[in-house]
Amino acid sequence: MRVLVADDNKDAADTLGMLLRLWGHEVRIAYDGDSALLLAHRFKPHVALLDIQMPKRNGGEVALQIRRQSGSEKTLLIAVSGSDPSDPRLARYKGAFDAFLSKPCEWERIQELLADYRSHTRESMRMYS
Repeated sequence: MRVLVADDNKDAADTLGMLLRLWGHEVRIAYDGDSALLLAHRFKPHVALLDIQMPKRNGGEVALQIRRQSGSEKTLLIAVSGSDPSDPRLARYKGAFDAFLSKPCEWERIQELLADYRSHTRESMRMYS
């Protein structure tokens, strides 16, 4: 799968990217929201892990923009944040994300989300073949 990782914490982004590559995914990394949006447009990720608090454009705004792009309807968007998911500042982005992960992320949870996405994608492909 193509996976976009966007986080202004370079060490966190690079570590997650390295792990995702070890799991066999094609990965692109962005360190700010504008770069993440540009990469999403060019790379067409199946999955995007977006840090909420990034410079230039926050992860919620990136998610909303990705949702507006043609062909991104099936993209799995995962919010990654140090904030609590019930934080009122995140409310306006609620519909943009498919899942929320608190920092530090649990690797097992990321694997579960990716496996669920892959199995649902295969099921929908079977329905139309």
